[in-house]
Amino acid sequence: MIIGVFHPPMHLESFGGSIAVTISIVNTLAENGYKVVLYTRKKPDQEKLSKIMGEPLSKGIMVIVKPSILRSRNLVNLYENAFKLLTLKLKCDLTIDTYSCYIFPWTNIAYIHFPYVNNLSFKKRFPYIIKRRGILSDSINIPYIFFERNFEKYNQKLLIANSYFTATAIKEALGVNAEVIYPSISTTFLQGLSIYGKEHRENLVVTVGRITADKKLWMIPQIAHMMRRKDVKFTIVGFLHDHRVYEKINTKIKEFNLQDRFQVLTNISKRELVEILGRAKVYVHPPTVEHFGISIAEAMAMGCIPVIYEVGGAKEFVPQKYVYTDIREASEKVENAIDLWSTKKAKEMNSIVQKFSEQNFRKRFSEIFSKYLKQIDIS
Repeated sequence: MIIGVFHPPMHLESFGGSIAVTISIVNTLAENGYKVVLYTRKKPDQEKLSKIMGEPLSKGIMVIVKPSILRSRNLVNLYENAFKLLTLKLKCDLTIDTYSCYIFPWTNIAYIHFPYVNNLSFKKRFPYIIKRRGILSDSINIPYIFFERNFEKYNQKLLIANSYFTATAIKEALGVNAEVIYPSISTTFLQGLSIYGKEHRENLVVTVGRITADKKLWMIPQIAHMMRRKDVKFTIVGFLHDHRVYEKINTKIKEFNLQDRFQVLTNISKRELVEILGRAKVYVHPPTVEHFGISIAEAMAMGCIPVIYEVGGAKEFVPQKYVYTDIREASEKVENAIDLWSTKKAKEMNSIVQKFSEQNFRKRFSEIFSKYLKQIDIS
């Protein structure tokens, strides 16, 4: 059987949870003896994948490279992806989409990181017709929405969600059940306490995320400014995707006079990130909705106490006492977490996320995948 896996952006700026999931699925299939075809915009750099993601693609995987001039996640790009997925389907027996978060007719399996059409900014009752980005964007989306709501045969598809939060959104939008497979965390993080489980850590708070507008990373300097304690340092780590956002973060740092205890690091290796998290006591996430939050889980694996926003999938594994509703509360909980940290607490955080191991992901995916093949009678 030939299985096509669709994830166009495999370049440095896009490295994150969706690529980690893609690598896990592709390698699991290859190691189980399936012929795997990976569809991308650019040939993956195996050395960078290994350095930044902690794992390269298995040998023997065929890669189809089809460049595009369209910006990823652009609504016009939606239809380009639909066409490219169709061409992939024509070459394969079965297709898996780990990227688009849309559900196309010729996709057999879709791993949904967030239901893209049913954006959380829509009102729940009318998620497809309340304006989000303007009339033009809505009109471009209408053909897909109409097809999704009326003609998709969901009993022939396997939908996988990255959290119960996402699965619930899918159920509300489409009336369809989705299996839940949490993304995996690299063993580099899960075993990190064996190296960084030291008794004393710095009064350091870390935030990790792509430097893009949707991550609202410029809110972190504001949280730091609101804290009473001035002996706490902050580090933002992220892949530099939007230079304007990068400048906005640095403008906020200067505005609050935080230059002596605040740094922003871009495009660093996984090894460097592990070392930074291994020195930190607290991880704080900006007030954005994360349907899972892999950076939060990775920080916990490294023994950091997480302080997270009240909406999203991370609440499924982060203790409620570390959840905030606004940035004032976030600043207070960061201060409390700094005082609360201990090696015992670090081990407690690590134990919570051990369930997100690569082994568990592959086992769960293999079970669901085999069950699906029997259901649709493909062998």
